[in-house]
Amino acid sequence: MQEPTGGMTPSMFWKQAFAQAAESDVRWRDHAAEEAFWREYAPGYDERSPLAQHADTLVNDLIALLRPADHLLEIGPGSGAFTQRIAGHVGEIAGVEPSMAMRAELLRRWEPRLGTPPRLRSCRWEDAPELACDVIFGSNAFYRMEDVAISVLKMQRCAARCVVLVQSVGAPYAQPLRAQLNGRMFERERAHALSDVLDELGIGHRLRLYSVERAPGTWGDVALIDWRTDR
Repeated sequence: MQEPTGGMTPSMFWKQAFAQAAESDVRWRDHAAEEAFWREYAPGYDERSPLAQHADTLVNDLIALLRPADHLLEIGPGSGAFTQRIAGHVGEIAGVEPSMAMRAELLRRWEPRLGTPPRLRSCRWEDAPELACDVIFGSNAFYRMEDVAISVLKMQRCAARCVVLVQSVGAPYAQPLRAQLNGRMFERERAHALSDVLDELGIGHRLRLYSVERAPGTWGDVALIDWRTDR
C-alpha cells in the first residue's frame, strides 16, 4: 500500500503543505492579510459556518470530558460559539485569539447569563507563553500552525489533564492538506493529518467522526480528537 504522504513523516508533510500553500495564499504567513480577511468575515462567521450550534452529539461527548472545576484554555475561540456551549461546564475559560476582529465578535455575542467573558490573549498559540491549565480545547484553529508537532507538544505540556481538538473534515468546510513531492501531489484530510502527527509523537489518542448537518440538507463530517495528559 502506498504511503498517503509519499514517505514524508506526518510532521514534515504538514510543514511542506503549509509552505506550498503559503506560496499562493498570502494569508498563511502575512498576519495583516489574515486580519483583513477576518475583519470582513467575522460578523457573519457563525451564520456561514454554523458548526457548534448543530453538532449536538459531538458537543455532548466533548462536555463529558470536562469537569466543573476545570480551568480550560481555548486555542482560537473565534466568535465563541463553542466557548458559550462549554462555559457552564467548567470553572474558568481563557483563550488565545490572534484576531482583533474575532475577539470583538466574541465579546459582542457573549450571553450575559454565562457570566464574565473569557480572558483573551491577543496572540497566536505558537507565540503564547506556556499557560498552565487543566484542559486545552481548540476547534478548526490549526490551519496557520506551520509546525504542528511543536504546537501539539506545547499543548501536551500546558494541559494537566487532557487535550480536546475539533476539526472539520472535507470541503467546503475544511480543505485537505496538499503537498507536492517529486512531481506528485499528495493529499490528506487535516483531521487525519493531525492524528498522524500524534502517532508520530507517540501520543495515544482517540479520533471520533460525527456527521453534522451544517446547513439544511448539507452534511459534513467533523472529527473529535482527544487524549489524556494526566499530570
